[in-house]
Amino acid sequence: MRPLSVSRRRSAVAFTWIALLAAGCSTVDSASTGDASARSASSGSEDSSGGGGSNGDALGATDASASDAGAPEGAAPSADATVDGSLAAKDSSAPESEVGADASGDDAGSAGDGGPVSHRFLNGFSDKGMLAIVNADGTHAWDYTIAQAEANDAWLLPNGDVVLSFIAGVREVTPAKQTVWQYMAPAGAEVHSVQPLPGALFLIGESHSDGTSFLYEMDKTATISHTVKVTLGGGAHAQFREVRKTPQGTYITSQLNGKAMEWDANGMLLNTYPCGSFVGIRLPDGNTLISCGDDHRLIEVNPQNAIVWQVGQNDIPGNTLFFVAGLQRLPNGNTVVCNWPGHAGGSTQPQVFEITRDKKVVWQVRDASLGWISNIEILDPAATFNGMPLR
Repeated sequence: MRPLSVSRRRSAVAFTWIALLAAGCSTVDSASTGDASARSASSGSEDSSGGGGSNGDALGATDASASDAGAPEGAAPSADATVDGSLAAKDSSAPESEVGADASGDDAGSAGDGGPVSHRFLNGFSDKGMLAIVNADGTHAWDYTIAQAEANDAWLLPNGDVVLSFIAGVREVTPAKQTVWQYMAPAGAEVHSVQPLPGALFLIGESHSDGTSFLYEMDKTATISHTVKVTLGGGAHAQFREVRKTPQGTYITSQLNGKAMEWDANGMLLNTYPCGSFVGIRLPDGNTLISCGDDHRLIEVNPQNAIVWQVGQNDIPGNTLFFVAGLQRLPNGNTVVCNWPGHAGGSTQPQVFEITRDKKVVWQVRDASLGWISNIEILDPAATFNGMPLR
């Protein structure tokens, strides 16, 4: 085990299933659904051209007010990572869009009522694409484009806003395209993860070029309440992808060029998983679902770290696994998989698919306009565990 150090500004926030349920994270029903000198936060409104009141209606936002703001001084990223977003309605007649089981032919499954499986979802991307909220019929309710090349984590909040990571930091935006708050990482650092926590906090994973990474729990003013420092080596881009706080109060980190690991609140290493290059998700039964990136597989392990279920590179006909990225476990036991093709030079395969426990495809996404999808949140009310998506 490599040496670790921990910095704490106040006691860690208790993280239990009860607290999560009270927080009401991401449901469609309720949503209208390092150094302090190197960190900064800003809040304010952006140019709303292409947005407007109809955008607010589409997501059911109730609060679109914010003061003017731009990129914070003293923490600007490099020129190729400037903050620039747009939010606009999508032409629903786009011919390249195929979303849902109907596009899957014989692979299509059925919903509980006997009809085809369909989902409303929010997606992020890596290298090519845009964030979007996509209706169950495949039409786009929202598009949100950014200048940065990656948005590897995005969540629909209960108030209708979207919080996302975008390499240079984290931002929350309203349906009317206003920035509520923004955190900018120090120049040269990368942020690929944000997770909403109880108590109006957010978990952010930030990696630095000196081989160190930080887990920050912060509020919307970028006031950090808890920090865990992890030193595993590698450049800023080779370290953290999505990081998650578990109901047990531990942290599961993923390492692009390494394995998923679990840490306690004091920064002690508790477990190293068999793989894990993008995300590790603690399930209600105590198992952990892990995406393994360029290992071309995803696994589920029990509390003893033994693999109890896995999907290999060629297990799914028509869906050869590339870099396995974002995952979501649904209450019916199905798993939604983001099959990111960037390291393979692209692909015409579905960007996302849903499989049953016996590895049958029941739903998939093939929409060229969304680009290379790296993460997804299924927004159906039935897709959550007591109001919380497992992703």
